Amino acid sequence: MQDKPKISIISPSKNTGRFAKETLESILSQIYKNWEHIVVDGMSTDETLDVIRQYPYIRWISEEDSGPDEAFRKGLAMAKGEYVMLCCISDGYLDKNWFKKCVEILDHQPEISLVWGFPQYMSEDGVLGRIAYDYFFDDHPSHGKDFIYYWLKTHFHFTEGNFCVRKNVMDDCFPVVDPKKVGEESEFLSFNYKFNTRGYLPYFIPEVANYGRIHYDAGGQKQIASGQMQLWAERYHNDIEKYKEQLIKGKMAHQYRDGLGNLLPEGFDIKKYQSFKINPTHNKRPSYIWKVKTRLKRILA
Repeated sequence: MQDKPKISIISPSKNTGRFAKETLESILSQIYKNWEHIVVDGMSTDETLDVIRQYPYIRWISEEDSGPDEAFRKGLAMAKGEYVMLCCISDGYLDKNWFKKCVEILDHQPEISLVWGFPQYMSEDGVLGRIAYDYFFDDHPSHGKDFIYYWLKTHFHFTEGNFCVRKNVMDDCFPVVDPKKVGEESEFLSFNYKFNTRGYLPYFIPEVANYGRIHYDAGGQKQIASGQMQLWAERYHNDIEKYKEQLIKGKMAHQYRDGLGNLLPEGFDIKKYQSFKINPTHNKRPSYIWKVKTRLKRILA
């Protein structure tokens, strides 16, 4: 909505017109207004484009693509904002001050590259369900320079539906999507791996930021149901273990970066890692992938 937006919200879409108005209105309801909204549609044949046309400020394209990851990459190339967010058409924001909170952190803490919060499940018919990672209410995850130790011990990955990240960092860490190789990797798990191994720093805000709608024809749900997501998760976990092994053996150095990608003097401390304590609750909980998989089975049953 601005010539020089602070945030670019990128929304992949494909035949999700029945949810579009709710998604778009959740963005419009944000108190902070210095943003632009980009919709990358995959040639929808339902009412999606009719709804989008009712919002003339949206920048949008509609063309064939291989799925939401390729759509996001296209939107990233179009984005003019300093910061980037992903909000698929069907999802939306619950905290009306979420954009404002993210901008305040990123504007005033130059070492921080990504801000994230709680996501909440929503059923296909719009009923809010359980808050993911609700154990963080009582015991916040580490952030900043301590997050690398938490990540190496838990393999946690950020929920892409609410995080706000510096665009230059997303450009650096989000892989180029090759439509001919779709399915070989999870681009957002790859982003998480690169973000952490390259030394960027996250910040957690203990607020319920967004809802992620679970519906039968969502691309992510299909990947979970087919077992593809499980294979990606296993690769992600194995890659982290290999990286950790190299750090512990001293065969690799890990150094932090600020939000511009500049190296900071501090780096991985093996003694700190060895003494770093994780609440057992965090390790006992199944990963987000398995939680969604269980929820999906209930919906499809």
